[in-house]
Amino acid sequence: MSIIRIYLKADSIVSGNIAVTTNINITPIVNRYTATVVLGNILGGVTTIPAQSFTNDSGTSVAANGLIVPTSSGYYNIFINGALQRGGLTTLSTANLIINTGLIVGVTVVIEVINFNTSASSTSVNNVTVTTIISD
Repeated sequence: MSIIRIYLKADSIVSGNIAVTTNINITPIVNRYTATVVLGNILGGVTTIPAQSFTNDSGTSVAANGLIVPTSSGYYNIFINGALQRGGLTTLSTANLIINTGLIVGVTVVIEVINFNTSASSTSVNNVTVTTIISD
């Protein structure tokens, strides 16, 4: 008994589109800290202000190692007696702020840290049709 094989040709056409909608949310998170320079902060032409010398916007003292630092997408500003300082003159860590110059006792220093929370969501709508024609 022989095997019967059917040979058919199939051509498919795909048409349509896929619509994608993406929503991106970026929310700034701002933390500000204020301190007054005291004699013990100044040593060898450098001013180092420890975290516990600062208060936050609520007037609450900051704990040791409690300063918020910028994330990879964030940044910080330093104001000395209300004047914004140019970048590169300071180093901020959770433990302290180091200012690469000796300030005067009684000067007010404000740290402003801006970080960003981001989220994104996408939705797609499929409007694709496939037409297949089979012939011999």
